[in-house]
Amino acid sequence: MNKLLTIIIPSYNMEAYLERALTSLIVDDASMQLFEALVMNDGSKDRTSEIGHQFEAKYPDTFRVIDKENGHYGSCVNRGLKEAKGTFVKVLDADDRFDNEVFKQYLDFLGSPEVLENADLILSDLVEVDGNENRHKLTQYNHYTNPFTLADVVPYDRLNWFIHGITYRTLNLTKMGYVQTEGMAYTDNEWIFYPMVTIKRCYKFNGVLYLYSVGREGQSIEAKTHMKEIPKQVSLLMKMVESYPAIKEKVDAPVQEFMKERLAILLENIYHAYLVLFHKYNIEMSPLVSLDTLLKQDQYSDLYEDTDKFSILIAKMKFRPIHAWRNNKKVYLALMHLAYKFADTINKLRK
Repeated sequence: MNKLLTIIIPSYNMEAYLERALTSLIVDDASMQLFEALVMNDGSKDRTSEIGHQFEAKYPDTFRVIDKENGHYGSCVNRGLKEAKGTFVKVLDADDRFDNEVFKQYLDFLGSPEVLENADLILSDLVEVDGNENRHKLTQYNHYTNPFTLADVVPYDRLNWFIHGITYRTLNLTKMGYVQTEGMAYTDNEWIFYPMVTIKRCYKFNGVLYLYSVGREGQSIEAKTHMKEIPKQVSLLMKMVESYPAIKEKVDAPVQEFMKERLAILLENIYHAYLVLFHKYNIEMSPLVSLDTLLKQDQYSDLYEDTDKFSILIAKMKFRPIHAWRNNKKVYLALMHLAYKFADTINKLRK
């Protein structure tokens, strides 16, 4: 049976959160028939599979558990795409959830004739939620009249497109042979890069659908986890950079610009992590050196030049850490680190 939407739920040792995520998808009987939720049990050693199968037994037309060997996030997405029966596909992390009331409205939106016929990408809002159910950072996209194209995306939003706010037409991904890198974290960045070559018409859903959990120990965004995984993140980003010249030849100027800016943002975040956030931990710099060496090649000159302009404000002072590091300005970098330490201390005292 074809579905309107496939929801892929990568799940590894998520017994503490999975029931909450799946419960957030329970709507009226008619709407339950419109979507499928694929619980991708990624070799969990806890009750993740059991919880998923409980929902599958109760709602067999909606929930399906796929028990697989551990292969990390990308392998869950890849297997989910192979199994997907939905016209559209969206990823829901097992420790997050949807706003239940908004989800019903979202299904109605996807099923509207214009969206169903024309949409390649649907953008929706998200909000961070802590363990006490307090909502914090709201990511909202209010600049668009439906339909819109990548040429209409405002520069600020190019910084703030996340996997949690994106739904794709499934056929686009299968036709292009989309495969997400397996065996490492942070591969969600690929979700908002490679598929862009297929995007012609975008639609914005007005509602805060995705509730993104923050503050959980072991999250990939947590500093200790991030620092451990960052060499893998660099290798993933180098792969994306290497694909960039060939992609540029296949797409028009607005898509080129969007993808270039997405890459530049990811690159700047990596440099920022190495040079500012983690400098005090004596982190191994060779992955960053390899990345920078790659960017010096002629075919990536636009990315090299864009990242060289990157600047940040610390204690009301403007710094250009990438430019300084590339030019071996050790005194400049030491001053920046001192300013960062001062600003960090002040922020801690204010708390």
